[in-house]
Amino acid sequence: MSINHDIRNLLDIQDSNIHFATNCVNQRLYKGRMSKFITAKLTYTPECCKVCKKENKDFSIIKNGTQESRISLPMMGVHRTFLLLKKQRFFCKSCSSTFVAESEVINRFCFISNQSKSLVTLKASEAQSITLIAQDTSVSPTSVQRFINQFSESMPKKFNDLPKHLSFDEFKYLKGRMAFEYINAKTGTILGILPSRLSRDIKDHFLSRYSYAQRCAVETITIDMNAGYEKLIKELFPKAKIIIDRFHLVQLINRSMNKLRISVMNDFRTSNGADQKKYRRLKKHWKLPLKNALDLSFTSYKNFPLFGQTTDATVVETLMSYSERLKVNYNLYQSILTALKDKNLEQLTEILEKPLAEGISKDFKRSIKTLKYHLSSIKNSFLFPYNNGRIEGINNKIKVLNRVAYGYRNFENYRNRIYLHFALKRASHAS
Repeated sequence: MSINHDIRNLLDIQDSNIHFATNCVNQRLYKGRMSKFITAKLTYTPECCKVCKKENKDFSIIKNGTQESRISLPMMGVHRTFLLLKKQRFFCKSCSSTFVAESEVINRFCFISNQSKSLVTLKASEAQSITLIAQDTSVSPTSVQRFINQFSESMPKKFNDLPKHLSFDEFKYLKGRMAFEYINAKTGTILGILPSRLSRDIKDHFLSRYSYAQRCAVETITIDMNAGYEKLIKELFPKAKIIIDRFHLVQLINRSMNKLRISVMNDFRTSNGADQKKYRRLKKHWKLPLKNALDLSFTSYKNFPLFGQTTDATVVETLMSYSERLKVNYNLYQSILTALKDKNLEQLTEILEKPLAEGISKDFKRSIKTLKYHLSSIKNSFLFPYNNGRIEGINNKIKVLNRVAYGYRNFENYRNRIYLHFALKRASHAS
């Protein structure tokens, strides 16, 4: 096997027109850093002239010296690697013009190899900063962002149709600024990201990209309890049913219950020893009252700080005995939680419509009022299997990309990075 073949395999170069001589690799300082330089020559017999397109017959195209280019390659070992490629120059007798040999290793008028560009896009799919990617691939941060933008622009963007099931949400990308995002609720594919969540901007986006018939084809849209989205959906998607994400429903009453626990706990913050013990117990075991009562154990004993050897249910029962107001709100909290878990609309409606008992906190009253307002959307969340789990997971990864980059000043660059990240991740998972 020839040296040419071995070096081409090592550098992942498939072009057989590139030839390497013996002792073609050397090391020297370049811009203050030790670097590897590999010398090679690109030559072949052209079939036609690149300028006039005339076929090469009877030596109408002759060789006319070489032109050396320093091409950046992916790092080999711990040193930057460059290919000193002597490209064959050709002279066309028919049009008296010259042109240079071309290769798939490098694009025309470019000094960064296609392997380096591919490596940049692969690293950009991970949660790494632009500067770190630039250091690993021996290119500038500006070039890294340019390759990301080029890849994002080359991706097929399908704006001709909308899926039947959508999911809306927003994420923070700058101080005081929120971006709007919508995805396919069934597959998790990102369909669009807007730099603003204002209703007028969202409305202009959908009206300019999708026809009335396409918007009418949407069957469900999953959202959190954002009143602005509800009004917008009724206007843009007249036949779509609104689904309130069940996680946000549980979170609403969970917060109300936790606020009341804190209020009752602070009432015991006195100099009395018995009250101090109650305060510490309510503070230490704050998670147990928020759990579903059906998940509490009555038989499994374990050691609880400030309680000793006992069960989950006994701890919660003891905590509720400290305040009648806390116990009344806890019973209401558990009844709503059970109805949501069982997807029992009749039971939930009965709980929300009946008069509230004395001692119900203001936060709980506000939460119940909110649940009553969204009752029709809650019904849809019981009927359809869709939720905001996919989009919340996507937003979490988007925030990680923003954090490792220490923020993005240019929203277009940020959006292109997001598109590249999820496109390559989805492709790798599919394979």
